Amino acid sequence: MKRIISAILTIALLSGLVLSLIACNKTPREEILKLYMPGEYIDEEIFGEFESWYEENYGKKVTVQLETFDAVEDIQLAVEGSQADYDLLCPSDYMVEYLIKQNLLLESGMDISGGLFKDQYVATTREFDPSLKYAVPYMYGTLGLVYDYSKTQEKITSWESFFGSKYNNNRSVKDSIRDAYAAACIYNAGSTIKSKSGAERKAAIQAVFMDTSVATVNSAKSTLLSIKDGSVWDVDNVKYEMASKQDNAPAIALMWSCDAGYVMNDYEDEDGNDCKGNRDLWYVVPEEGGNVYIDAFVISKYAKNVDAARAFLQFICQTEIAVKNSEYAGAISPVAEAYDELHTYYTEDEDGMFTQALIDSGWKDMFIETMFPSEETLCRCGVMKDFGAEGKTRVTEMWSAIQ
Repeated sequence: MKRIISAILTIALLSGLVLSLIACNKTPREEILKLYMPGEYIDEEIFGEFESWYEENYGKKVTVQLETFDAVEDIQLAVEGSQADYDLLCPSDYMVEYLIKQNLLLESGMDISGGLFKDQYVATTREFDPSLKYAVPYMYGTLGLVYDYSKTQEKITSWESFFGSKYNNNRSVKDSIRDAYAAACIYNAGSTIKSKSGAERKAAIQAVFMDTSVATVNSAKSTLLSIKDGSVWDVDNVKYEMASKQDNAPAIALMWSCDAGYVMNDYEDEDGNDCKGNRDLWYVVPEEGGNVYIDAFVISKYAKNVDAARAFLQFICQTEIAVKNSEYAGAISPVAEAYDELHTYYTEDEDGMFTQALIDSGWKDMFIETMFPSEETLCRCGVMKDFGAEGKTRVTEMWSAIQ
């Protein structure tokens, strides 16, 4: 019994010593920068560069910690619901608007209107952050259609090709409430939108993204139900299926431009294998209109390390870092110098990506338009908005009825 007691005392003393050492070695919270953002959306190799840069410029140590989420709405649950311990968040436009309304953000401390970013994306940011005090644009893109020309044997130009019956059982709908709803609403309002031009057309397409009336929601519900049984509902897998020409790959899919561009170019698959891009894939923002989105970094109201958060925002807006993150994420940064550098890289074909056949067929121009949408394309793109409590409930109930 004495031996047992002695052993227990020894274990207790050792446990206390271990706990004491852990406590002594624990990094103070003020030396940690916590990020909450989508997975595979930032080159984690820059974290070490930032830590060195921060110590060199601010004389303080910091360690970056990353936690990822699957859906943008997870941010609302974390910050508003739980006052979660994050410094920097990376939501999409409409969620930024919501967080500002709920007074859940701190000012970024950056002037994004002074030429650091492309003017067109500063204008887009004003749609959800009118004061430009909170959001620092990180990546942009559009919502449209990707299609396999070897299967369609036609150039797709309209939402009718997607919502009509021609590609029943050969179509993929993004299993995302806002994207599917937006596409259905644009399709339903197509004739009205196309009847206008210039600023009036831009206003008409933006009105679609702000309409959650009973009639509009019911109309979108009917449109989505009409294609429910003839479609595959998917988020990420479809881009790899179409890229690798799997037997079950659809001919046409609702997709973000960043995903389309990622697999049209040479890419890395889910298992980390290097793959040849599929040059039969084409992307288009249909003539009726589409969505331009901006994912931005914001500082949480409950941030514990505001100084490091603001420094990180400055750091990722440096040209070299913005280019690295663009190449990693498969999207393009709206940081002006990074945008221009990447645009030159593709237009001058520095990597020998475009054969003469791809140039002659218009594929090169299409690819560049996918990654760097023209002013004409952006003029027929709206920005997603916060629906408000009543609108959000109505759209959510619609979506539940479809699932």
